[in-house]
Formats: sequence, C-alpha cells, structure tokens
Amino acid sequence: MKLRPSRWRFAVAWLALALVAGACAEADTDSTATTEATSTPVGESTTTTGQPSEPANYCDGAAEGNLLWAHEQEPSSWQFYDPEHQLSITSWLVQAMWDGLYGDTSDLNFYPELLAEEAVVTVNDDGTVLISFKLRDGLTWSDGVPFTPADVQFYQDIIMAAGEPDDEGNPTFLFPYADRTGYDLVTVFNIISDTEFEIEMSAFYSGWQTMYQVVPPAHSFEGMDAAAVNTAWGNWVGADGETLPSTGPMVLEAWNQGVSVEMVRNDSYHGSVSPEVVNPGVACVSGMTMTKVADTDTQINALRAGEAQIIFTQPQLQFEELSEDARFVSAVKPGPTYEHWGLNLLNAHLSDPLVREAVAFSLDKTEVVGALYARVFGEGVLDPEGLWNTFFMPNQAPWYEQHGTEYAHDSEAAKAKLEEAGYTAGADGIYEHPERGRLTLRVGTTGGNNLRELQQQLIQAQFAASGIEIVIDNVPGSAYFNERPFAAAAMEAALSGGAEGDPTIWDITQFAWVGGPWPGGQVGAYRSDGFGPYGFINSEYDTLADECDTTIDEAERNACYNELDKFATTLEKGDDGLFMLPLTQKPDTYFYDSEALSGAAVGVDTNNGGPIANIVDFKLAG
Repeated sequence: MKLRPSRWRFAVAWLALALVAGACAEADTDSTATTEATSTPVGESTTTTGQPSEPANYCDGAAEGNLLWAHEQEPSSWQFYDPEHQLSITSWLVQAMWDGLYGDTSDLNFYPELLAEEAVVTVNDDGTVLISFKLRDGLTWSDGVPFTPADVQFYQDIIMAAGEPDDEGNPTFLFPYADRTGYDLVTVFNIISDTEFEIEMSAFYSGWQTMYQVVPPAHSFEGMDAAAVNTAWGNWVGADGETLPSTGPMVLEAWNQGVSVEMVRNDSYHGSVSPEVVNPGVACVSGMTMTKVADTDTQINALRAGEAQIIFTQPQLQFEELSEDARFVSAVKPGPTYEHWGLNLLNAHLSDPLVREAVAFSLDKTEVVGALYARVFGEGVLDPEGLWNTFFMPNQAPWYEQHGTEYAHDSEAAKAKLEEAGYTAGADGIYEHPERGRLTLRVGTTGGNNLRELQQQLIQAQFAASGIEIVIDNVPGSAYFNERPFAAAAMEAALSGGAEGDPTIWDITQFAWVGGPWPGGQVGAYRSDGFGPYGFINSEYDTLADECDTTIDEAERNACYNELDKFATTLEKGDDGLFMLPLTQKPDTYFYDSEALSGAAVGVDTNNGGPIANIVDFKLAG
C-alpha cells in the first residue's frame, strides 16, 4: 500500500507514499550478469491474473466523442513523484497514459499489466533475490517505438542517480523521489532480450510489485540527466520538446492550466489485461476532457447539465441528491482510503500520552460514520464502528485487526486522564494545566470540503463534552497541506524532533491517506526519516519496519505490519504512540450519467488507479 494524502498522489511514494525513503546504493547495470537460484520461487497470493475473453467488437454501437469528467483539482506538474507536486489527480491522469509492470484492481489486488505472465521471485540461500520478468509481445509506445526492458532500466537508473554526497557523506539524488526503498536493493539489472529481463536484489522486498507501476519512455529523454528528466517530465515533453508518448490507452493532447486537460485515444494501444476490464482493445471514446471546476456543487451541476459524464471525488453530503436520481449511477465501493485525525507529538499538550489518551476517549467514531458517511453511501457500506487500523481496511480479511478499541468513546474516562495529567476543569468546563495553559487544540483540513468541515464540527462537540476545546483552523483547498502539516518548517520540526523548524504550525490534522494492494506503503508515514508530519521518531519502529518489508511469508509479513500499526494507534509499544486516530474507511464518490454513457468502467481508488485507469470500457450512448 503506498499511502499518501489524497491531495498528493504518491504517498509520499513521496512523502515516503507520500508522501516517501531509504539508504541507497547505485545499481549495477551489467547486462551480462547472471544469478543461480538455490531455492524455490516465492508466490504472491495478492496477485490477480487472467484476461476476460470478450469479442473484439465491444465498441459497436458506441458514439464517437470525448468522455467528459469534471474535477476540482488539476496537475500542478506531471511529475507526481516530486514532493512539490503530489496531487492525486496527476497520478490518476498518468494511469491512462503510462502502463506499469503491474496494475491495481479495485478490490486491492495486483495484476500483470505489461507482463506476459507473473514475475518469478526466487530467494537464494544467501538471502539475495532474483526477480525474472517477461514482457507481453508487441508492446510499443504511441509514437511507434518498441517498449523494451531498457525503458524499465532507465527508470531504475534515474531514480537512483546521485550527485555529490552531502557533508555527512550521504547520497544526494537528482530525481525528486522521496522513498527509494526497494530500488536501493537492486544490485544488478540484467537485460536478457527485447522482452525478458531480471533484477537482482540484496534482500527480499515485499513491495517489489509497486516499484515499476509507471514506466517512462527512455527514448524521449535521451541525453538528459535525472534533474533534466524531472523538469521535462513535469512539463510532459521530451528532449525534443515533443509531447511524451504513451503506452496506455490515452495520449496527452493539451494541458490548459486552470481550465482543462485534453487527451486523445491511442490507436496503437496494446489492450488492457485487467480482470476488471471487458473491452480487450483500444478505447471506445475518441478522447477524454477533464474540466477543472471550483467545488462539489459545480461538479454536480456539470453532471446534471451534461457538461460532465463522470465525477470521482471525495464524498460530500451534496451527493445524496444524486443517489436519489435514477439517471445517475453510484459505482462506489470501499477501497484503501481512510480518513484520520493525526496528532502533532511536538505540541505541548499532545506530547503528554495521558492527553492523547483523553483525546482518543473523546472521539466517537460510530457517530461520525452514522451521521455523515452513511448519509452519502447508505447503511452497511462502511463498518459502523469506524476504523481501528491504518495498515489494513475492514474488507481486507483476514489481515484487518482492530487496535486501540480500549479507547472507545468515553467522556468521563477522558476527563479522568486529563486530571491524572495535572489538568483541572475551568469555569466553562475546558481543562487547564498550570504550565501548559488552557487545553485548546487547533484542527485543520482542506477548507471548502463540506463533509470534512461538518466532521470537524461534530468531533469538536464530542471533545467539548470531555473538556477539550477544539478550534477549527482550515486553509482553502489543497493549499492546506503546504501551509500546515507539510509546510517546510513543520516537516523540519517533525523529522528533527523539534530541534529545527517550527513545531507550532499545526496541532491536529484531518485528511485521508490513500493506499493500494500493498500495506507496506503506510510504513514511510511513520518512519523517523519518512514523510509523515507527526513528529514520531522511534528506532524500534524503524528496525521492525525493515523486517516487515523483507519478510517473505505473507502471513508473517502482514502480522508484522499489524504490529507496526500498534506503534501509531496505541501506547502498547511506548509512550510516544497513539498519535493516529483513524476515523473511517472511505471510498471516493464515483457517479456516472447512465443516459450519456451506454457503458462505464470500474473506478480504482488506489495510488495507481483512478476513474480512467480502465477508460477503455467507457462507451458513449449512440
């Protein structure tokens, strides 16, 4: 699972998914190296294979024209691994243009996308790993250039390209990509033929299927170093100034910043092999137009007016009215996205574990789910008890475990914890501390998001009943992230334990992390050198995280990830825990116009998904 705030799209696979890190060594690209396996191949049970057997005339009867999509965000740059440009929308759009070795399904499985078959993973007796890949035959870029293992090797090389070491001797990388975990384990990249290649790794890495989930065109960046590739990628142009070619079903035609993104059909597309796709050929639609709109109401109005045919966004209460209209189909289901309240461990009040326990006791997740999310999605879609894990979702049986249930809502228990911490109730019921002062905490989120703002108000009332004053401190739109929890000074404080930067920029943050089939993507959000803003620095966590990521057996590995979750959601692992309060699993809201479309696609709410990942299945009504 690579997780990140839904405003970013690579958790930090940037932040370290998202928003995303590791000690790196430059890969050996000797194309003649070989490795002799001394143990049996390792299978991954989380992989889905197979291709629907459907007629080639899927698009018969469909009208020509563009798929119309209205959305409140647009790319700020096409280089979504760059920490400055971590928007979900960018990753979603890129999924329609660049395929990867593996893709994601909506039920949180991997499937071989550019591969002819499952890769073979062999763990040797000395702990090294050999992964053998075979590409599908006849793969080409939209400009006619063959897609080969050299494209994958190019991607590996630019990620690991290092400049001069810093003052402490650490590598400084030229390509903005915060988490090189996995890539830094690659010691040899061996190209065998135009379709076959293998990588040797110094140790097993459980997230290997996430490493090449987009692959850029090597020939378009010929002669450019990693820094130049970053700039060119961000503008979606190659060394020759031409638009970058695609391996996916769409090709970028125009990027009208502030207005729209225009794509056209890739008529040389090799076809999707996703088990969720019906159409085995090129897209039925001529292209896709994504129009930037201001807010939720504008999206709904665009759908009603026929100016959009699909919307795929965060849940809002306004979507209730669409659910009651037979013209619009709700195609949403729970995915890897979860809403949370995250606590700043550097805050004077929240640094006390007794106060964090009081905060946890104050939160009533069942009221949040019932009063807000059930209104949008209906009863029974989400777990009515809310969420009690940050690595696994309730529909990921048997791995999902509930952690922190000892802090089920109890205002009196919250008050008892505050009094134990030396607080006394003031005349207005709000607790005060002789040194820390009044127990006032600011909570912020993306302003203008009606459901999130109502969620804040609901929890604000819950906390007031426990004697905790919550002040709402929102910033309009996605600017919230750069101005509050992920502001440069805030991140400096988080990663230094408060020795640098400014630890006072935020107290509590409310946003969603977005994941995928691999739960290890959440690891980086809590690493001492990761991408999380919480100020959690714990060497025991870091050591166990390394063990989890390199554990071969799936059951043992997922049990390990559950242990990691306890560092964040309980005090079981130490007094610096309980800084994550997961609220609820939540799907993005996906509606389409059944009168405008005679066929719709499955939306994939993961880092490597989105509403148009399966665009080949959309059909305009004839």
